[in-house]
Amino acid sequence: MASTKLRYLVCLILLHTWTSESLGEDFQMSDFETPGQQNVLEFLQQAVNKLRPGSSLCPSAEIVFDVQLQGKGHTVNPTNPIIYDIVNVNKGNGYNRTTGKFITPRCGLFFFSYSSLPGRGKQTDVKLMKNNNVVSLIHSVLPNNSSQLSMRNIILELHKGDEVWVQLATGTLWSNTGSLSFQGFLLGRLDD
Repeated sequence: MASTKLRYLVCLILLHTWTSESLGEDFQMSDFETPGQQNVLEFLQQAVNKLRPGSSLCPSAEIVFDVQLQGKGHTVNPTNPIIYDIVNVNKGNGYNRTTGKFITPRCGLFFFSYSSLPGRGKQTDVKLMKNNNVVSLIHSVLPNNSSQLSMRNIILELHKGDEVWVQLATGTLWSNTGSLSFQGFLLGRLDD
């Protein structure tokens, strides 16, 4: 039963990744942003509900966070880590709003998602870091006067005390109406 749910979850993650990356629209101007844009957790829960009405993605989810950078149309310059100031969910208190880092409260397999919205025509590198090592990267080289919202998803095996954060390494990011976000949740426990 648990392996079936995990297979559904992995399929949904891949579907969401493919859908997000294939949109190819210019999202820098707020006129093009969708109000109340779904985050990954909402998308996954809705998909699970369609597959099995009344079911819950992680009924005993003890660790889950969803954060955004408020932004009001301003530019974010290279920083390590990006500190997201809107905390929508922080169950398990893994996300530290002062440091911008997720500190793993327990061993397990974790799902993470993060976004990038480069400044127009800028080369941009946004990294997902685990204990000072790059584990995922969104690299963008876009023509002048263009920008594209990108998201990356990854599943990591973490041990208690591991740190995960998002870092802007090069370029600039545009921050408006929650366009920059970072989410994560525990998929399954591992022995401590």
